[in-house]
Amino acid sequence: MSHNLISAKLSFLIKACLNGRMDNSLLSDSDTIFDWEKLIELSQWHQISALLYNHLEANGNKEIPADCLENLKKQSTTHAVYNMLFLKKSVELNDALAADQVNAFLMKGALWAWMFYENPGLREFGDIDFFMPENQIKNGLKVMARHGFEPDNYREYLLEKDSVAKLYFETDYQLPLTPVGSNMLRSLEVQWNTTYPRYRYSFKWEELTDKMMSFKILDDTLLVPNIENQLLMMIVHHAGVEQWDKLKFMADFVRLLRKFGQELDWSYVVKVTKEKGFYKLFLESLGLVYVFTGENYLRFCGDSLEKRYPTQRFLDSVLIHWENKREKPITKSWQIFYFNMIYRDRLSDKLSILFSHLAYLLEWRLIIPKARWYWRQPKPVSD
Repeated sequence: MSHNLISAKLSFLIKACLNGRMDNSLLSDSDTIFDWEKLIELSQWHQISALLYNHLEANGNKEIPADCLENLKKQSTTHAVYNMLFLKKSVELNDALAADQVNAFLMKGALWAWMFYENPGLREFGDIDFFMPENQIKNGLKVMARHGFEPDNYREYLLEKDSVAKLYFETDYQLPLTPVGSNMLRSLEVQWNTTYPRYRYSFKWEELTDKMMSFKILDDTLLVPNIENQLLMMIVHHAGVEQWDKLKFMADFVRLLRKFGQELDWSYVVKVTKEKGFYKLFLESLGLVYVFTGENYLRFCGDSLEKRYPTQRFLDSVLIHWENKREKPITKSWQIFYFNMIYRDRLSDKLSILFSHLAYLLEWRLIIPKARWYWRQPKPVSD
């Protein structure tokens, strides 16, 4: 299907990560791995080292050098230990928020590791994310502070004045918190929207919590949004924001579909993606699953859609990033803007994104305090 054949190392990682039947037209003639260290390096970038090790162990691969396998085992064990520590911390914070009657739910990596994976240690993550209604964030931050997490200096500065704080909450979607003192957890994020409002993907508390489900983690039962809304949040983040940049994201998506695809309310998901203008992006994403696993979930959205999705342009852009380890930009705003101007459904969606960005750039009551902060920062000293 693609004009770009996948290298042997990327093909191996896709199979290890997704455990499916890939489209033969993507495969090169050679499937020999000549450099296992480079394959492991690529797996680290894709954040699937644990999945790779699990695959090698399960299939008894004899070709990988013993030292490479041992290093991979150490990495996977370390990730598994950290995951369990982070998951315990997630449950502790969830209980603390509930005890103070702060409405919140655990989201993204920490939750999905338990919901979708055979073993939560197989899913790498480094942050804990909680979603709260905007009017409860103040109380939520007090709970987080008692547990050793506070806004960084930049966000603390923006929250000092009520007028600036109000604009921050209107134009942003998350508040990163950093650990006070020593903590293995790098950061914790509080969200009140699914991404920046100017990208027009907004899901607020009321939409996501309309239908909740109980889910057990360790010995605790958590209330979280239902699977349909988990899927919508995943598409917004993994496709709309991250643009399927890493295999880790596709591993989440495939596992959700395998576990819950047959029982999903597909008509609801289709309706919401059409209303919010990312139905085509949803179809492109399901098309990737079809190409990389042979599993056709597009059939739940319409007839013969697997013949149209993914489009060649979409597939090639994903493969290029997967193969060549896309460089992280200084700011992702332009990258996300450009992507959404291409792949959103209607001209009206794209114009809405454009005008929202212009309005944001003209919001001097927020831009000036932000600029003032950066002007005050020490300038790097040249050698």
